[in-house]
Amino acid sequence: MAFKTPPLARNRKQPKTEPTNDDRLLLNSRKVKGQEMMKIKRKKKILIIDDEDFTQGFLKRVLEPAGYQLVAAYDGEQGIDLFKKEVFDLVLLDLKLPGSMNGMQILQQLKIMQPHSLIVMMSGHGTADIAVEAVKMGAEDFISKPFPPPEEVLLRIEKALEHQRILMENAFLYEQLALQTKTSTMIGKSAKMREIQELIKRVAPSDTTVLLTGESGTGKELLARTLHNLSPRAAKPFVAINCGALPDTLLESELFGYNKGAFSEAYKDKLGRFDLAEGGTLFLDEIGEASLNFQVKLLRVLQTGEFQRVGGHETLYADVRIISATNKDLAKAVEEGKFREDLYFRINVINIELPPLRERKEDIPLLAYFFLKKFSEKEKKNVTTISPEAMNLLKDFSWPGNIRELENVIKRGVILCEGDTIDVSCLPNTIRNLHPALAEKTDTFPLNYKEAKKMFEISYLKKLLQACGGDKTAAAKISGLNQATIYRDLRKYHIKPADYLSQNLKAN
Repeated sequence: MAFKTPPLARNRKQPKTEPTNDDRLLLNSRKVKGQEMMKIKRKKKILIIDDEDFTQGFLKRVLEPAGYQLVAAYDGEQGIDLFKKEVFDLVLLDLKLPGSMNGMQILQQLKIMQPHSLIVMMSGHGTADIAVEAVKMGAEDFISKPFPPPEEVLLRIEKALEHQRILMENAFLYEQLALQTKTSTMIGKSAKMREIQELIKRVAPSDTTVLLTGESGTGKELLARTLHNLSPRAAKPFVAINCGALPDTLLESELFGYNKGAFSEAYKDKLGRFDLAEGGTLFLDEIGEASLNFQVKLLRVLQTGEFQRVGGHETLYADVRIISATNKDLAKAVEEGKFREDLYFRINVINIELPPLRERKEDIPLLAYFFLKKFSEKEKKNVTTISPEAMNLLKDFSWPGNIRELENVIKRGVILCEGDTIDVSCLPNTIRNLHPALAEKTDTFPLNYKEAKKMFEISYLKKLLQACGGDKTAAAKISGLNQATIYRDLRKYHIKPADYLSQNLKAN
């Protein structure tokens, strides 16, 4: 039985001003604080623009039991009017329609109004060339009539909506990322990170000493730089030194500088880090590794602001802010006599403890996409997405190396990625093996269905093009797929038919 557009959908009066689909989706995302867009629960709404009662009825029988909300339009003008008034997740658009506009013209109009709208074309009259042109104009898919089996129609619509969901989720993550990086490089939306971000705003304007604590790789130097960049000293130097990387004699000469003749290799005067950081911030990383002997000399500078170069007698004055960091428990080191109590109190006026990544897993998507953007630009690759399966594994991993380890994993993924999406196959075995289905044979065969399907599609397309000498039309005929699907999948996997041209064509 055919169904018509509900009276409310047909006769609703259009308000004077109406937000766009993109505006409403963005507003919806902002209403749900701390949630990703994939978690918003609502029925997906589909607009069907087709003048045939049979088509409307068929799609109703297929889609309504699957939980979709349908709105019908029987010509292009009615479809455009409804598209302006309501928010649709997907539009099913027939190529041949009554009225002054055909499906291709309506597709063009809808894409002008909403560039990110999701549109699937349908037709019993279209040629392969028209299908290819529709995909070029922005259609997600092209379904030929008579329709394939209902389960295939449903699968193709679900695949299109899943692709759109990933795009919207990425847009949401990038928006959150942009908002945070405007004022701070400390990325995170977890309760602990929001607390740290608020503390940064209060502490940054002060000149007081700050002690940053936390495991290796949690971002202590990044936090130190953020404090400097948000302070009145931002225009002056930020100078860092690792106190655990140098023996006492070298550490002292590096920090305080030395005069010519102070030791055999001192052929000329050298400025120390206190000199280089004048007016700015000196970051003492791994302060817990400094010897007791060196701690005495550092304490004097913190108490008086005075120091002398190695081999010199002139008293110099330091105008620097001191920020220290350690992955050790300094309070315990004080109890054990391994760290001076007076120095501990001097450097620990304000303590900021950075949590390990395993305790802020809700921040992993934001951090992952931050590094994805960074390394995609650096490697000059168009990698824009992380598959849901890969993201779930990233969230489940314990990250003993914390943010530094996550950064390296995303960098590796970008380098190994062949398309625009980092999937499970791009992740190291230590992470992939967390999934029971991937624990064996991860180097040869991914047992996750979606990853295996992707590998098959890439292999199949390459062999198909090789057999057809790079001829897409011949490939479509042999495979039984329409040309639009072939074109879309080649673009999706960045496979170039020209690489498979027959030798005769290449010679010509």
